[in-house]
Amino acid sequence: MAPPQSKTFSGKILWHRDEDFRGGKTVEGVHPDTYGGTLGNERGARMTSGFHHIALVCKNMRETIKFYEGAMGMKLRAIYPMHGIRGAKHCFLEAGNGNEISFVEFQDPQPSQNPPSFFQVWPVGMHHHMAYRCETLEQLHQLREQIKSYGTPVSKIVDHDFIHSCYFTDPSGYNLELTCTLRGYSDPEYDLTVLDRRLSEKENAHEASDNHGKNVAKAKL
Repeated sequence: MAPPQSKTFSGKILWHRDEDFRGGKTVEGVHPDTYGGTLGNERGARMTSGFHHIALVCKNMRETIKFYEGAMGMKLRAIYPMHGIRGAKHCFLEAGNGNEISFVEFQDPQPSQNPPSFFQVWPVGMHHHMAYRCETLEQLHQLREQIKSYGTPVSKIVDHDFIHSCYFTDPSGYNLELTCTLRGYSDPEYDLTVLDRRLSEKENAHEASDNHGKNVAKAKL
């Protein structure tokens, strides 16, 4: 089936989304000759492979999952105690095209405000973090070095077993993650009992995540 076409737009299409990258039209490290960015026609030598997942704080995880399953037709893919974040439940739903939407529920949520740290309790309705997908560990390491070279502090790469990730913030303070998937979800990561019980502290214990504040690499200025 052909993609839908605008019946009113008749101008020039500069580029499409994923099709341009897959078709070789998007070249890493440069912009098209006549369309520069904030750095002219240059940009970082490596780029991400798209979103891995977007994580949002929700008020009630059970009702949230029911909505996305029922109203949006999404498939629940995983639910488990969140690594390294006390009292946090974490779920993932398939959003199509290999993308996932993720929700975080804190059993003792805070009033709406902007916490200073990724690994603190966040309030309902706040953007928690956004993860960009890397297809290989080599890509993950190269992008991490590129972020450091730009002047942004970034964590060491954290081994979550099924993914490897590093963490940093953008100029506005949004929490960002680069992540590379190593395997699919396993039985312990699909635990529906998380929905209806309080989590013990040991369930969120994760050494690499607990040391997040200590493993941030200084930027290369």
